[in-house]
Amino acid sequence: MDHSCDRWLFDGNTAYLKNPLYALSIRGQLGVVLFFVISGYCITAAAWSALHSKKSIWRYFYERIRRIYPPYFVALVLTVLATASINFAHHHHLIGAVHHLQTYPVSVKFWLANLFLIQSELDTPMVNVVFWSLCYEIAFYLVIGVLLKVSQCIYARNPRLGILFLIYSIGATTTAAILCLILSTTAPFPFDLWHQFALGGLLFFFLELGPDTVQDYGTIKIAKWLNISIAIAFIILLATLRQNDGLDIGHPSTQVRCWTSLLFCLLLVAIRPIDARVSEHWVFKPLIWVGAFSYSLYLIHPIILPFVDILSRKAGLTGSLYWIAFWLQTISAIFFGRLAYLLVERHFLSKRQTQRLVAEQVA
Repeated sequence: MDHSCDRWLFDGNTAYLKNPLYALSIRGQLGVVLFFVISGYCITAAAWSALHSKKSIWRYFYERIRRIYPPYFVALVLTVLATASINFAHHHHLIGAVHHLQTYPVSVKFWLANLFLIQSELDTPMVNVVFWSLCYEIAFYLVIGVLLKVSQCIYARNPRLGILFLIYSIGATTTAAILCLILSTTAPFPFDLWHQFALGGLLFFFLELGPDTVQDYGTIKIAKWLNISIAIAFIILLATLRQNDGLDIGHPSTQVRCWTSLLFCLLLVAIRPIDARVSEHWVFKPLIWVGAFSYSLYLIHPIILPFVDILSRKAGLTGSLYWIAFWLQTISAIFFGRLAYLLVERHFLSKRQTQRLVAEQVA
C-alpha cells in the first residue's frame, strides 16, 4: 500500500492525504516494524531448534542463504532490466516524468555490495531502495548465528547454561543497542533496528518455553521474564525520549515505531491461545495464501508497481480515482509475486517448509 501511493504523495500534492486510502497507505512502513518482530520470532525459533537438534552452524547459515539469495538474484536482474526499460522510455520521451528515476554508478563496489546484500556495510546505494530491509535481515541472521554458535559450545557441556546464554545474549544486545540510541541517538548497523527484531526473539522465549519444553524450568522462567521485561522497559524509555525524529509522514518517528512493535507483541500474546482457530478461519485464508509467497511478493512488487503507476497516470487514475490505481497495483503485484514464487522461490524451500505449506493447502 505504501509503495503504491508514495509516488503520488511525494510529488508534493498534500491534497491527496484527504483521501482515507492515501492517508492509511502512506503509513505502510510500519509494516516493516511488524515484519522485523515476526522475523525475530521465527529466526529465534530456528536457532532454538538448531540448539536442541545439535544442527551444525554451517547448516543454519546454509538454510538462510539458500532461502534468501537465489530468489533475490533473480529479482536483482529483473530490477536492472526494468530500470533500464523505464530509463530508455523516459529519455526517448515515450513516457512522462518518472518519480525517482534510477541510475546506477559504474562501480565494482556498488555491484558487489548489491550482489551480496552488504550495501549498508559498504555504504553504497541500493539497486532497489526497498531492499534495505533485506540487508538488515541478513545482518540479523548473522548476529543470531554467532550467538547460536557460542550457545552450542556451552550447551555441549551444560545444556541449561547454553539455553540461558542464548536468552541473556539476545536480551543484553537489545539493551546495549537501545542504550546507544538513547545516549547518542544512533547505533551501528544493524543494531539501530535490532530492538525490533530481538523483541520478537524474546517473545518467542516468553511464549514457547515452558515446563513441558525445557528442563530446570525455574531458572529459564526467570531468564525469559527478566529479559523481555528489561527490553520492554528500555523500548518504552526510548519511545519517551525520541518523539519527533520522523523524516516525514511516510517515515514515522522512533516513538511511533516503538509503540507499534510493543502493541503488536501484545496482540500476538493475546491471540496465541486461539492461534489454530484464527489460522483456520475463512476470513484469513486469503492472507495466509499470500503469506506463503510473501518473500516473492516483497522482491517483485517494486519492479511491477512503476509500470502500473505509469499506465495509471496515463489513464487519469489520480486524485479521487486513486482507489482504482491502488487495486490495479495490488492485483498486479500479487499476480507477479505468485508467478515468481512458482517459477523460482518454491524450488529453494526446505522440505519442512514445503510440507507445512502443503498441509496448510497454500502451496
